[in-house]
Amino acid sequence: MNRRIFFWNIVARVGLLIITAFLFIWLAESLQVEFIFTLLMGILLMALQVYLLTRYVLGITRVIEQFIDAIGREETPEIRFDTGTALFRGLKEKSNAIKQALNERRLEKEKDDRILIHVMDSADLGLFCFEKEGRLLFANSSARGLISHQELYHFNDLRKLNKKMWKAMKDLKPGSPRVVSLFRHPVGEVAGAGEQLISIRLKRLQIFDESYSLFSLQNIQEELHKNESDSWQKIIRVLTHEIMNAVAPMLSLSKSLQKRVDPAAGEESRKLLEGLQMIESTGMGLMAFIEEYRRLSLLPPPRMERLKLRDALEGIMILVESEAREGSIQLSMEVEESGMEILADPHQFEMILLNLLRNSFESFPPGKKGKAVWIHARKIEKGSEIEVGDNGSGIKEELLDQVFVPFFSTKEKGSGIGLSLARQIMNKHEGTIDLKSVEGRGTSATLLFS
Repeated sequence: MNRRIFFWNIVARVGLLIITAFLFIWLAESLQVEFIFTLLMGILLMALQVYLLTRYVLGITRVIEQFIDAIGREETPEIRFDTGTALFRGLKEKSNAIKQALNERRLEKEKDDRILIHVMDSADLGLFCFEKEGRLLFANSSARGLISHQELYHFNDLRKLNKKMWKAMKDLKPGSPRVVSLFRHPVGEVAGAGEQLISIRLKRLQIFDESYSLFSLQNIQEELHKNESDSWQKIIRVLTHEIMNAVAPMLSLSKSLQKRVDPAAGEESRKLLEGLQMIESTGMGLMAFIEEYRRLSLLPPPRMERLKLRDALEGIMILVESEAREGSIQLSMEVEESGMEILADPHQFEMILLNLLRNSFESFPPGKKGKAVWIHARKIEKGSEIEVGDNGSGIKEELLDQVFVPFFSTKEKGSGIGLSLARQIMNKHEGTIDLKSVEGRGTSATLLFS
């Protein structure tokens, strides 16, 4: 707004009002007649000028009100004044410049807020933030997944949704993380369903006069599995190396000594030869045994390819359908989306599936009727999930934690490397394998490819 125009407008209007007043007084003294007419005309003129002056000032006030109102409304892209006189042209231009700058700041802030919300929501780390009174400020998707995405408004609501989590968070102190075993779902369909080891940390935040409690929950089970697998690899590498170094010379010596023994020289020579042959046979068996376990420590890095899941699974089904037929097992496959793809090493993927399927084939007790093994592939939020399940004998709950340990097997003639190898392959694919089982009802192994 032009201050000079405003100033001279006010001066002119006040001056005109003063002139009118003096003119009225002069006319009233000079004219002895028509006094009432002169009085009425003077009052009318002065009232009109006071009205115009008041209207002018109120117009300025209304413009300021419009400016303040428009600044406060986000949806107003431009400030429009009721009047279009030159007096307000400068004010309009400057006001719209301020409005545009504020709008740009709002858009930038909204964009930053949305990015921050998206980053927090996409994080694998679960985040709960509560106000001092316990009211929930925000919880990201990973955190809500731990309570099965149920409604949560207050910290004490956690007690009904997941009592173990609520107690761990309630007793937690800043700087003293705790590790607890939680269930992803309140009630699992099978033993161990959704069980996770969660590390919980607490950080107190003070923002202005408000204090907040920020809880971070991290699933460390996958990391523990990976570290456990790496540790077993190192142990196996050392053991196989040392055993083979000891057995190889023993075999060589046994073969060499056999050549020097004449079985026709008598009973003692014949027994000596049989003993040396037994040593060779046992040594060869031990070497074969060690060579089998070396696969755990010599697994090559996966050569990733984009696999059409339906085609890959159909090829695997062809490889095992004769085994299924011989065992009177109903074998089925379901891929929910025909175009599903995963990024995986085709040979290692086949190795995992064949291992899991053969484990299922061997899980049925003698005389079992209605034997069924199935493969079910589906898309989920975090990637692609492939389930291999059966209705066999199942695994005892107390043994579930040991089935991925190398050399451990629930079968009499099992080598104990199948599931351990499967977990190692999935670790190299940056995926996971989860086993669920109910004794007497069956077992399912779930592979997750991200």
